[in-house]
Amino acid sequence: MTTVTRRWKEPVGVRGALSELDVADAGVWTERLRFDRDRADRNQSSELAAITAAVEARSREAGARALILSGSTARARRTPVSDLDYHVIGERPQIGHHAEDIDLYRDDAESFMAKLRSGDDLVHWSVWYGCVLFDDGVVQSAAAYVASHDGWPDATRKLRQARRALDFTERIVASADAGAAREQVRGILSLTARWLLLAHDVFPLSRDELSDQVLDLGCFDLAAALHRSIHCEPRLDELASGARLVRLLTGLSAARARRARLHP
Repeated sequence: MTTVTRRWKEPVGVRGALSELDVADAGVWTERLRFDRDRADRNQSSELAAITAAVEARSREAGARALILSGSTARARRTPVSDLDYHVIGERPQIGHHAEDIDLYRDDAESFMAKLRSGDDLVHWSVWYGCVLFDDGVVQSAAAYVASHDGWPDATRKLRQARRALDFTERIVASADAGAAREQVRGILSLTARWLLLAHDVFPLSRDELSDQVLDLGCFDLAAALHRSIHCEPRLDELASGARLVRLLTGLSAARARRARLHP
């Protein structure tokens, strides 16, 4: 029998972790909001915090129901390719000159819950690991749904996305546009990593954490290629190898892809 914890703590990245927290309890949720506010403050520079404060103020002015700071900033794992990510529930705020600095994802409450139930991983990420800056109850209700229904992102969505992007990525690599190729290969490697993790009941965290997570699964080539795509500037031949690796892995079952190597 699962023991339900009546205090907030960040859930571990495995399936069922939210069911161990009494997220429907008002006191527990208040603790989360306080925890998330402290986390957001710690994880942002003064410049980033000023942008977040502006986005929050304008979201409240627009009547938004909730605002979540998400992505690598929420996880304190920003890299040179990181955006400043937000998920707003309700009306989209006017962000003016901050538009170039941020990536703002917007849902109304109905689409937010519908996407959650259908296994949209971005919505799940916001519920599980985003810094909830304010919430009128819609995010708490989503967390309670996940906890009571064993909610989990749909791994096959990430697999389909990786497969759909593969042909285009290979064409970009063949064009010898190194900058565009790095971005595309980094994207399909990330999609492939998220598919494999979800298929093995591991929650994908920020992009910078994915290589360690898939390494723990035993996906050595994928871990190495993904790490280099984020922290280095791989040569075109390395990027081509990354695309071939994705083609190999996405052609296998998740169980077989977990141990597959490009060069056995």
